[in-house]
Amino acid sequence: MAHYRFNRHQLFTSEDRTEVLDLIKEVETIAYSNDSSRYEGKYGELTNMLFGLFDGYLYDNVLTTAASIARLPMALIRRIEAIVDKCTNDILTNGQSITAI
Repeated sequence: MAHYRFNRHQLFTSEDRTEVLDLIKEVETIAYSNDSSRYEGKYGELTNMLFGLFDGYLYDNVLTTAASIARLPMALIRRIEAIVDKCTNDILTNGQSITAI
């Protein structure tokens, strides 16, 4: 699993940060409703990758991981894809950078 770095402080708006939090909550809710923990299996992997966005890490397999979870609605996967596209476009345009923590 490779990752790419971006400056989250420069890239994300408050709406983007809220969207990432909402995505995490929705993935966790689906995990709990399926008697799974947010820290286990594919749900745990995806949750970790989404939390990584706050530190400026874009994991290359976040979309394939999301798509591999049969119970995630396509609308949720598309929302994840929108955030990934924003990060990818920034990295392709500006190169990799680091989020100051």
